[in-house]
Parts: sequence; structure tokens; C-alpha cells
Amino acid sequence: MNQAKNRGVCRRHGAPIKQKQCSSEVCTNQVRQGGVCIRHGATIKRCSSEGCTKFAVKGGVCNKHGAKRKLCSSEVCTNHVVNGGVCKKHGAKIKRCSSEGCMNQAKQGGVCIRHGATIKRCSSEGCTKFAVKGGVCNKHGAKRKLCSSEVCTNHVVNGGVCKKHGAKIKRCSSEGCMNQAKEGGA
Repeated sequence: MNQAKNRGVCRRHGAPIKQKQCSSEVCTNQVRQGGVCIRHGATIKRCSSEGCTKFAVKGGVCNKHGAKRKLCSSEVCTNHVVNGGVCKKHGAKIKRCSSEGCMNQAKQGGVCIRHGATIKRCSSEGCTKFAVKGGVCNKHGAKRKLCSSEVCTNHVVNGGVCKKHGAKIKRCSSEGCMNQAKEGGA
């Protein structure tokens, strides 16, 4: 049951979200500094590492160049914290789409892609896939990690290795089904 946030309704049922919007006319981006978004003049610190154009996260550097991110508090887990000191795998609460009956993860404005969230598309001409890294999809150059096992060229699935080299994959809990589990359990 959703908790009432404003005059008896939760956000899902109409309570306003208290995020400040850019003061520039017709812009709906989130305020970053001085009442405006990045596009309209807010200055955000960039990584101090030479040649890097990413935003500084902590200590003047981006994650790639040494900004320490907290790790999951569950024993032996090396995933990054998502919420409440734990990763998704160990119980971090993930926001769901506010559209009735939808169980997809909310991406933007409380809704999933299917119900109106806008997600960056691949910048390669004619491609309609989602951008994964650097503004492009996997097919057009987004780098993916490879299995750490010697001479293996498969992509990492879990724990730094591919399925062939021991990545553990949850299976569907329905009797006789060997499909990969996507969510929860039956």
C-alpha cells in the first residue's frame, strides 16, 4: 500500500514531485545550479583527470578515475549500492512504473519506457536501438566487459565470467522450466 504524501494521495495517484525545474522558458530539466539546468548555463565540475570529459563524482574525479563508490553491505558481494546500503540483488527497493498494472522499472518521471519515459537512442545513423555507452548501442561500439577466463571472448554475465566459465544464472522456479528467471519467483 502506498503511503499518503500530500493531502491523502501518494505520488502514484497525483501528489506533486518536489523537484525544481529549470527556470528557462519551456525547459523541464532538473535544476543543477543557480535555478537552471546544465543546458541553460549551470556549471558542473568535470573530472580532473587529463582528457576526461565526464562529470566529477567525488574528490574532483569521475568513477572511472577513482571516485570511490560504496559497495553492497552483504557478505562477499562486490556490487555497487543502489539503495539502503545494499544492491538490487540483496533487496534494494527499485521504483516501479506508476502506470496501472505495470511492473517495469521506472526510468524517468515515474514511468517506464513503454509508458512515456524518454531514453537516449543510438546516435549511429538509421539505428533505433537504445544507447548503452558513449551515445551508441553495442552494435555500434559501446564497449562491454569480456570474460576474465583466459582466451575467452564471451561477454561477462555475472561475477566477471561468462556462462561457460561459471556465471550463476537464476532459473525459473516453475517445475520443469529451464528458462532464466527475470523477476521474483512462482
